Amino acid sequence: RRIVESAQISNEDEILEVGPGKGILTEELLARAQRVVAVEKDPLLVKMLRMKFSNELTLGRLTLVEGDILKFDPTTENLLPGQYKIVANIPYYLTSYFLRKMLEAKCPPQNMTLTIQHEVAKRIVAKPPHMNLLALSVQIFGKPKIAFKISKKEFNPTPKVDSAVININDISRE
Repeated sequence: RRIVESAQISNEDEILEVGPGKGILTEELLARAQRVVAVEKDPLLVKMLRMKFSNELTLGRLTLVEGDILKFDPTTENLLPGQYKIVANIPYYLTSYFLRKMLEAKCPPQNMTLTIQHEVAKRIVAKPPHMNLLALSVQIFGKPKIAFKISKKEFNPTPKVDSAVININDISRE
């Protein structure tokens, strides 16, 4: 719920969710957004999500795409440049690839709210002289800020690192 609140979603928003997993975040997104496009790579999870959200799929409020987010083109699901938001709990190993793909895309989002590794979030929001290449590449395209930290104790199974929710607003290619 806190992730969705920090994304400031209205009932007119179209959301791209990456890796919906078992659909916990998806439920919160559907409660607030006009439409959710969820991209999931795992075929078993896709099957479970189709059953869990059969009504929302029928109504067209949810579109479930089985595939790799790094190969996904938002325009195939009628998402327009700067007219959709990304909300995701992305796998940590994908963070830099995902950010680069979405920020440099021909069809970039309006903003992104992501759960990522806390240390990476701190590096992304760093200011000179503490910036690295990832911070520079994100800050060229948008304004990142850490919304809140999530302790590793909040997850099951418990990971080795803490997480953070980061908002990247005012995304622009200009």
